[in-house]
Amino acid sequence: MTDQEQPEDIQNQTQESAAAETEAAENSASVEAQLETALAERDENQNRFLRSQAELDNTRKRHQRELAELRQYAAAPFVQDMLPALDNLKRAVEAAENADNVNDLKLGVEMVAKQILDVFAKNNVKAIEAVGQPFDPNLHEALQQMPSDEYPSMTVIQELEQGFILNDRVVRPSKVIVSSGPAEN
Repeated sequence: MTDQEQPEDIQNQTQESAAAETEAAENSASVEAQLETALAERDENQNRFLRSQAELDNTRKRHQRELAELRQYAAAPFVQDMLPALDNLKRAVEAAENADNVNDLKLGVEMVAKQILDVFAKNNVKAIEAVGQPFDPNLHEALQQMPSDEYPSMTVIQELEQGFILNDRVVRPSKVIVSSGPAEN
């Protein structure tokens, strides 16, 4: 090689080296910019996630408070419906203190009982039919069995305490006496 060729090669190598360094610097700047963008995006996503978690927790707590309040005051309409019947029952007791006629008192108490049953019906509470019905352990609680010529075996012959159903659920079964069939002589 001649001396003139060497400086040109060195010059080309220097230019190539400078171009590589410039490209590396641009790539480094580009990678740093991408890194900064990715870090900013990560921080933004983390903040969104934390806000969403807090919002979900607040919604859940608010829902639980609303349910607790709903349960606490769910019976309020029923109580409001029952208050007039209670007032009438108190009036019947007051009238009994001054009444000479037992039939008037009986009539007043029957009216209060009807009023209570009307409130029950308004609130989807139904009396369980018992007397003359086949014994059903889901609806009746047998307290006793008695022979009966009038009713077949396993038929309710007397209701001692009336049972009630709320919608389709038994609130209280009827307490009954059940026939054991005709009396044996």
